[in-house]
Amino acid sequence: MSVEEELRKLGAELRVEGSKKVVRFMDYEFWAEGTTLYLPVPLPTGKESLDDLVEMGIRYARASRMVQVMGPPVEYALSSATLLIIKRFKDEDQLWYNLINGLKSIETLRYFL
Repeated sequence: MSVEEELRKLGAELRVEGSKKVVRFMDYEFWAEGTTLYLPVPLPTGKESLDDLVEMGIRYARASRMVQVMGPPVEYALSSATLLIIKRFKDEDQLWYNLINGLKSIETLRYFL
């Protein structure tokens, strides 16, 4: 089964934007460039509503769960009001295999959220 089919089966969609392969899973978007995966987590600015903060927490939980499944090491970078969690892989096959397993693990979060 292709990566696109696997992602579709999990309820995610894949689109290509130049060198980026963007994955949209529910309301969460992250991307891969080459063998590197970027998981953005919004940071609070103090202007958010309660609903915004809850949504930010859900995105953080999703990114954290995916990283937990993929394992260390990870890197972090700040980009404006966003924390980027960066995970590097040795090849694209490993990236997509781990990403799909990470998405499958998010299902377990539904019981907690």
